[in-house]
Amino acid sequence: MIRVLLIVALVVVGIPAVLYAFWVTHIMLGRLCVRHARRFCSQSGLEFRRARWQPEFERRPDGSRGVKTEFTLVQLDCLDVQKQRRVVLLSVWPFGVRKTVSDEPYPDSYDSQWPQVCA
Repeated sequence: MIRVLLIVALVVVGIPAVLYAFWVTHIMLGRLCVRHARRFCSQSGLEFRRARWQPEFERRPDGSRGVKTEFTLVQLDCLDVQKQRRVVLLSVWPFGVRKTVSDEPYPDSYDSQWPQVCA
C-alpha cells in the first residue's frame, strides 16, 4: 500500500515538474537563439530594434512544410548605418547563426504583423 502511494505521489509531482522543465528549456533556447541573432546584427553594423522567432521546418519538393528541424528562424527588425529599417531573417541554432535566409528593406506592411507593446 505504501509503495502504491509513493508511486502515485511521484507521478503527481514528477509529471508537472518535468513539463515545467521542458517549458523552461524551450524558452531559454529561444532566448539563446535571439542572443546569437542580436550579436550577428551588431557585428554586421546594424542596430537591433526587435525580434521574433519560430521553429524552422524542412521544405518538401512540392513546397509544403515538412519535418521540424533543430534550427530556429529569427526575424530581426534592425536599423542600418543610414537609419533605414531592415528585416533580417536568420537560421539560428544554440551554437550560433547558421545562415542568413534574407536581408531586405523593411516594408511598411510588416508593422501590422508584429506584436504591439501592451500598455
